[in-house]
Amino acid sequence: RDENCRLYKLVTEKDFEIKQLQKKIQEDRLALSGTSGLAGDVAATKIVELAKKNREIIAETESEKAKVKQLNNKVKELERELQTAVEKIHSLGGSDAGIKQSALKKTEENLAESPEVKALQEKLTTANFKVLEYRNQLQSAKQELKMTQKLLANEVGEDVNIQSLLTNSGSWRGRAQQILVLQSKVRELENQLGQNKSRTLLSEMDEELLALTDLRKLSAQEKNLLKIRSLEKERKEALEKLTVEHDALKTNHEEVKKNLDATKARNKVLCSEVKTLKGQIITLLEKGKHDDELIDALLSQQKQMQEILKHLSQQDEKNKESQQLLGQHLNNEAQRQNCLVEQLRQMVAEREAKVKELEEETGQLALQVVRRNELEKHTCNHFRSAFPLPSLMLTMMGPALLTVPSVGMTMQEFSLVTLIFFLVWILILDFKVLQMQITEHKALCQAAEVERDRLLELVAVLQKRIEEGSDKVLEAEKRLQEERRRCVILEQQLEKLQMDPGRLTSTQKPPLRSKTGEVELLPTALSPISPQWLTDSSNIWTLISQTYTNA
Repeated sequence: RDENCRLYKLVTEKDFEIKQLQKKIQEDRLALSGTSGLAGDVAATKIVELAKKNREIIAETESEKAKVKQLNNKVKELERELQTAVEKIHSLGGSDAGIKQSALKKTEENLAESPEVKALQEKLTTANFKVLEYRNQLQSAKQELKMTQKLLANEVGEDVNIQSLLTNSGSWRGRAQQILVLQSKVRELENQLGQNKSRTLLSEMDEELLALTDLRKLSAQEKNLLKIRSLEKERKEALEKLTVEHDALKTNHEEVKKNLDATKARNKVLCSEVKTLKGQIITLLEKGKHDDELIDALLSQQKQMQEILKHLSQQDEKNKESQQLLGQHLNNEAQRQNCLVEQLRQMVAEREAKVKELEEETGQLALQVVRRNELEKHTCNHFRSAFPLPSLMLTMMGPALLTVPSVGMTMQEFSLVTLIFFLVWILILDFKVLQMQITEHKALCQAAEVERDRLLELVAVLQKRIEEGSDKVLEAEKRLQEERRRCVILEQQLEKLQMDPGRLTSTQKPPLRSKTGEVELLPTALSPISPQWLTDSSNIWTLISQTYTNA
């Protein structure tokens, strides 16, 4: 079916070309008859253009020939060097065949490996291709030149130099007017000839009438001779007419043959051009499909990027609000912590003052205890020396001494003893109370020291928290700045995509033109994105980084 369609198209094209050629033939005939005046201008311009093209093609072919000659000279020089190398190997000695083979192999390898030879070979191939193209162009230009020369010959004449026509100052319109004047003169002459022919015919008719009148007088042979002569004249005239028509038909036949050859050559050229154009159309259609796919992918990517930008702007607003709240909260916490630190410092100072007071009191109490111990020892020793009693009585010092009088003592002595014992008992009780107070003060000192250590630790922890909060605030500000910059970059990219999407397709065409994977530079972000996935900032930044790296 495809071949039938192609053949049908070719047939239609050839029919169209035949119609055009018939129109051209009619126009040429009309130009010869004197109706077309501007065809000569077109033919002259075509001749000039074709001559310029011919000169350019000849110059290019000559330059390519010179390049080919240079390359041939280089090849000859390389062959000479090869021969000299072989001769040197012969002079050194050894088997001729093996040496030749090894030398040839080495030289071939060197020639194959040398980049100059490769470059020269590539240049040769390109030069050959160019020469073939120029030959084809020359042939087509020659055919067009022949056609234009025929048209000029039909309009101007066969034996006319084109250069003389170009150098002359006369215009084509003036020549056409001259042709019209000459044609009018030819018509006048034809009219004169017709009048002369009518006169000759009248004279012949008169002669025939005279001859008919004289036929009665002439013999039969003379009559036959006259008839034969008249028949000969008629036959000669008919032959002359037929020869003229035959010559005209021959010329027409030759012209038609030449036109057919030209149309065949033109048809071949057009067929080759049609094939190349069909291939180009197929490639362009494929490129158009790939471009459409790429445009669709870019549009989907643009939509996704717009959605991401909207989500990012919302997140930026939320982050700003949260950061403002965090900043206020951190400032409030910092103020509270500063107040707590100041209160704790005041508490520590008060506790240290109390500890100092307690230490002073403990020192005074210790001095008092030492003094009382010394007094007790002194009184005990004095009492023992004055009133020798058993050791059990001194140790007991119970309330029984107050009621039961001892043996061998007067009442005064007993009252003194009881007073002394009562004083000693009071001193002992005071001493115990002082010891209890000392232990309590020591416990209070230890608790105050522990509280002081705890408060110092709390102060250190609060300072660390304040430093961490300030670091977090700085990191949040840095992230905010980075997010703003990225948002600005994304907005610029979106504006560029909206302004000129065609430029993107043209710039990204060469790398995306692979038949296996048509859209290689598209990021993974083209897949459908869920809003839950977008809530995570790390996922968003990974997606943006992927788009940057792929772009």
